[in-house]
Amino acid sequence: MKHLLLALLLVSFSSSLARADSPDAILKDYRKQAAQAVERLNQSLEKAATPLITKLVSSGDTAGAEELTAQLKAKVAGEPVPKPQASATQLFSMYDDARAKALAPVQKSSIARIDSLLKTAGGAKLETVTELGKAKEEIEAGKLSAPIFAKWTYHQTLDSAPIAEMELKADGTWTLFVIAKSVKEVGKWTTTSKGNVLSLSYGGSTWDLTLDGRKASMNRPDSGMRYLKAVGAAKL
Repeated sequence: MKHLLLALLLVSFSSSLARADSPDAILKDYRKQAAQAVERLNQSLEKAATPLITKLVSSGDTAGAEELTAQLKAKVAGEPVPKPQASATQLFSMYDDARAKALAPVQKSSIARIDSLLKTAGGAKLETVTELGKAKEEIEAGKLSAPIFAKWTYHQTLDSAPIAEMELKADGTWTLFVIAKSVKEVGKWTTTSKGNVLSLSYGGSTWDLTLDGRKASMNRPDSGMRYLKAVGAAKL
């Protein structure tokens, strides 16, 4: 009798976990764990690629240096690079093998959560099935960066009125329009070895912009923590 009661409690507990889970929660956990799994690999890749880029610049091959820089950013974000720049072919191949091994356990556990949701009693709702399909596609592809929205409102706290409007541009620049002062700040941004963190530069300072879906936070040494909310659906 005790064993039967325990079994029923375990089933009930598992069902509660399944109901509490969601595609967004799975993706958020996956991106965080995947970023941790490959952080050192990405740092090693950047360290190994820098001399190659420097050599291309020194030899006058500016186009090759720009191509390799763009491919390095894509690799760190988990995006495919079909035709690696010639000097980085072997480096990228070694990185791909190591990255696949590092991500395998995270992918396995995340996909198990997706399969569990798909098997819930009565079946998952159609919109949930669609979102799970998208999540599984992202996880199997080994991506680890959250979508980067282009336009944001900028706040002192998440619940306060916006004090500025920010736009991230595909060319690696950003603008921040301060509403009260009618002043526009302009700087540059780049991805980092942490998939959900962007590095923004402005006037000799560097700020980390941490993405969390349609929300983000940024620690500015000159003014403290600031918060952002995505506006619209445009992504980079």
